[in-house]
Amino acid sequence: MPDLLPERRPDRGYNLLEMLVCLLIVGFLASLAFPVFKTLEEMIKLQKYRYQDEIGIYQLQITLACNNILEVDRDEISYQSYEHDDCLISVVNDNLIAQPGWVCFLHDIDDVTFRLKNGIIYLEYAREGEYYEYPIAYYRKPE
Repeated sequence: MPDLLPERRPDRGYNLLEMLVCLLIVGFLASLAFPVFKTLEEMIKLQKYRYQDEIGIYQLQITLACNNILEVDRDEISYQSYEHDDCLISVVNDNLIAQPGWVCFLHDIDDVTFRLKNGIIYLEYAREGEYYEYPIAYYRKPE
């Protein structure tokens, strides 16, 4: 009985058809992966400040909890530090900072508003068209 399979030639590599099929598959997978990476990049860009904001708001809460809040205005909070220095939290150059000094709680923000409701101070801020609101401290009028 004659052998129906052609004689196998070892160490010949890939033929042109196999290479074209491989390139076609790789090109197809790359075309699918590009939109996924683009979406992932946009998600990372949107989440860029999320963790920094959480840390900054937590630091702001600690700062206000440890000090005596004197006055809450729409755009600033004045407080007295434990060293009896008068301090101010406000927006300077798109950053929410405490002065004197330069403690930055939030950076690259568009707008900040402090709101007092039912004895709780709320921080409302905007960044890149998104608005956020967080309770940051309890407020008791100074005597």
